[in-house]
Amino acid sequence: MKPSHMESNENTLKLLEWRDLIRNPHFAGEVVLTTVILAGSVWFCMAITHYVHARPGVILDDPIHNLIGPINLRWPVFVVLWSSLVAGICILSKAPERLLIWLQAAAALICLRGAALYLVPLAPPQTIIPLADPIATLRTEAGDVIANDLFFSGHTATMFLLFLAIDSIRVRLFVFAGFVFIGVAVVLQHVHYCGDVFAAPFFAYGSWRLVLFIHKKVEKSFSY
Repeated sequence: MKPSHMESNENTLKLLEWRDLIRNPHFAGEVVLTTVILAGSVWFCMAITHYVHARPGVILDDPIHNLIGPINLRWPVFVVLWSSLVAGICILSKAPERLLIWLQAAAALICLRGAALYLVPLAPPQTIIPLADPIATLRTEAGDVIANDLFFSGHTATMFLLFLAIDSIRVRLFVFAGFVFIGVAVVLQHVHYCGDVFAAPFFAYGSWRLVLFIHKKVEKSFSY
């Protein structure tokens, strides 16, 4: 069989799997609930981010900032992050249930980040070069980039959560390399303190394990 035919058959099977799952009322309900929770978590974190922008914060003395930079790595960070996300979503779309778990973990991670931003009032380094991601950067009504959404690094945490969700070893290696690069880059650009980056994977891992734990409990309760 030619590769094009094999790819076509694989895509057909994937669509059939999605169709069968959507017809399942439990899965369909979980999709709707996940969408609502994810949208709510994004709204919550955006509201907190605008709040902390108007709040005074503490500038930390970061040893890496004292040694290096700032170095403008805005576009490499943008390319690595969004190419990884697009590739990751394409791969996860072949496993609908795992994609849903990843989205649920993302919602938990976003809520945790909102809470962390509220509880840890930091101000950006004076030497910061704003990241200004063309897609994800929040701005004030005046058009200023919001730069004091510091603890913890959302870019770094997002990459690590994607690393946890993907099964393919090759893709995981690519994503992990991207995770390391982005973690280093946002420190060298003075966008984040070292502590913001160091804490990010722990929050991502906690979000992932929390969702898996809830799924296990729910499945156990339905099995009785």
